[in-house]
Amino acid sequence: MLRSDLRPATPFSLLIALLAAGCGGGNTHPVSGTVTIDGTPLAARDGLVTFVPVRAKGNAAEDEPAGTVDDRGRYTLYTKGRRGAPPGWYKVVVTGLADAPPAAAKGPLTQRPAPKSVVPARYGRAETTPLEVEVVASPTAGAYDLTLKP
Repeated sequence: MLRSDLRPATPFSLLIALLAAGCGGGNTHPVSGTVTIDGTPLAARDGLVTFVPVRAKGNAAEDEPAGTVDDRGRYTLYTKGRRGAPPGWYKVVVTGLADAPPAAAKGPLTQRPAPKSVVPARYGRAETTPLEVEVVASPTAGAYDLTLKP
C-alpha cells in the first residue's frame, strides 16, 4: 500500500539524520597527551599507546584506539583511522623499544638479539597496567598525559 502523505526528504533533514547517526563512524573525542617515565618524556623506537575498553565500567566499545609515540613522548589516538576514541573508561597499555637491539655475541649466531623494552613490563598488558583513564567530551588540561614509574 502506497501512502500519499509521505514527502521526499529535504537536504536539511538528510543532514540531521547523518549527524544523529554519527556519519557511520561512531562518537569519538580527541585524545592526545605525553608519556613520561620518571619525569622524562618517553623516547623509544616503536612506542605505542593502546586504550583497552574496561567492560566492568560500562565501556562497550568494540575497538581499541591506539597511537604511536613520537621522539618527545607525545601521542594521539586513532580509532579505525579516525582521530580520537569513543567515550568511556580504558586501561592504558604502553610499549616501547630501545633504539637498537643489543649487539650479537661473538661466535656462531644461534639466536637473533631481541630489542630491549624501555617501558616497565607491567605497562605492556591490560591485565597488569595500573593506568586507567576516562575519555570524555571536555577533558581537563593534561587529562591524557601518562606518567609511568620505573
